[in-house]
Amino acid sequence: MKYLFALCLFPLPGFAQDTALTDPTLIATGQQAFLDYCSACHGEEALGENGPDIQGSILKDVTEAVKGIDQMPEIWLEDGKPEAIAAFLMSLNPKVAEIKLRLEAAKQD
Repeated sequence: MKYLFALCLFPLPGFAQDTALTDPTLIATGQQAFLDYCSACHGEEALGENGPDIQGSILKDVTEAVKGIDQMPEIWLEDGKPEAIAAFLMSLNPKVAEIKLRLEAAKQD
């Protein structure tokens, strides 16, 4: 079941949720990308300033958001950046991320 969650979060071959949450390089890459692209609205810790609190967001949330939703404009990210940003956001609130992953997995059943 744990691997089903990983597939929902990171559809790239060989890329698992457990790795994302414990890979300091990936999280650091995600943090830098977040600071570059997202922090102006969501704050440096993703707690929300002009935009909402997005701690615990999963890859699905990131990939939908960068297409442009609500008041957020569309943003182009290089390959690998959405996954890295999701890893960073998940690391900020792993409990929320786990709940979101379980809900997504339940939708797939």
